[in-house]
Amino acid sequence: MVRKIVRRKSWIEKCTDPRRAEVKTCPKDFTDIRAGQRMVLPMPRDIETVVRSLPAGSSLDMRGLRAALARNYKAEVACPVVTGIQLRTLAEAVGEQLDLGIQPSELAPVWRAMPIEAPIWRKLENGRANLMALRRTEGLDE
Repeated sequence: MVRKIVRRKSWIEKCTDPRRAEVKTCPKDFTDIRAGQRMVLPMPRDIETVVRSLPAGSSLDMRGLRAALARNYKAEVACPVVTGIQLRTLAEAVGEQLDLGIQPSELAPVWRAMPIEAPIWRKLENGRANLMALRRTEGLDE
């Protein structure tokens, strides 16, 4: 049997996915979402747009991020699961870019949407220490 070797996409490549966010009607109650609400399923670039709008020294938690995404798409809510997945994708890509020597000022400041107590920190493969240091630099963990 011949095994096909599949190259895993980098996080940076995942962030360049050309697909667009979708707005759907939620079919059933789910977490804080009620059946029938218009719900956005964001992509990493949507999260990047939100975090780039945050000034240095300010932060946003998942609830605030979801609310901003929903407003941007004229939806009532943003899916918490998809938002979390895409936030991690963006954070991992930023971590890869930091590892490549790209300056933080050139990157999406995803660390502003990742409170220190957020579960995302336990999942990160790339740049955890750098992202935490950037939060500290902006005074976000005091």
